[in-house]
Amino acid sequence: MSGFSEKLDAASVASILARVARRRPRVHCLTNTVAQNVTANMLLAVGAVPSMASHPDEVEPVAAGAGAILINLGTLSLEGERAIPKLVGVARQRRIPLVLDPVFVELSPLRLRLVGDVLALFDVLVRGNATEMAVLEPLFALRRDIVRVTTGAVDRIETEDRALSVAHGHELMSKVTGLGCASSALVAACRAVEPDSVIAAAAALTAYGIAGEIAAERAAGPGSFAVALIDALATLDPQTLQARMAGARNHGDRT
Repeated sequence: MSGFSEKLDAASVASILARVARRRPRVHCLTNTVAQNVTANMLLAVGAVPSMASHPDEVEPVAAGAGAILINLGTLSLEGERAIPKLVGVARQRRIPLVLDPVFVELSPLRLRLVGDVLALFDVLVRGNATEMAVLEPLFALRRDIVRVTTGAVDRIETEDRALSVAHGHELMSKVTGLGCASSALVAACRAVEPDSVIAAAAALTAYGIAGEIAAERAAGPGSFAVALIDALATLDPQTLQARMAGARNHGDRT
């Protein structure tokens, strides 16, 4: 990859979050059953509206008016397998941004096939961990326009000619189930109001990571951390973003 490195400033993150809160985009989530509750609550915390219809016979009309669509493969079902092509069709016809979370794609040929079907869509963003993204590299090679978001100790947002890193967060974010899936929904919410997919993803992950840092300072453990994370995300303000992002620059990337 020959992308150049970009920087994101606090004003850009604050602007995107303000647009989400003002416009209240609906994010239609075909997501895993383990993550549904926390995903909905994280979207509500930033002002977005979650919808989660999964029946194959109703996903098209429900998703048709959404600002963005999330497909998460976490707890794949027969209904979900039938619903995915319909959501892809709605996204294509109505030019709705789509975020794909390829959970455990490395474990299942079915998941890999479904990812391939989704990646045939124009304007798709993929958010996964390093293992999932490595498995998908041959597919990415065929579609250079796809925005690839690899989350970990330092999150990387990349296209063929762009790259941006986000070094915010806390290790407790990996100790509560569903928080990674919820981050994909936040990316979708930001993408619904920001046409630049790279900037939208970076803004969402920056806000989420900073909220995680704040929540960790208040929490006694993973249980209280999940609640504190929702509170921190809901009350995140431009001043906090500015201070935390300046601190990250002063101390280097998180490891």
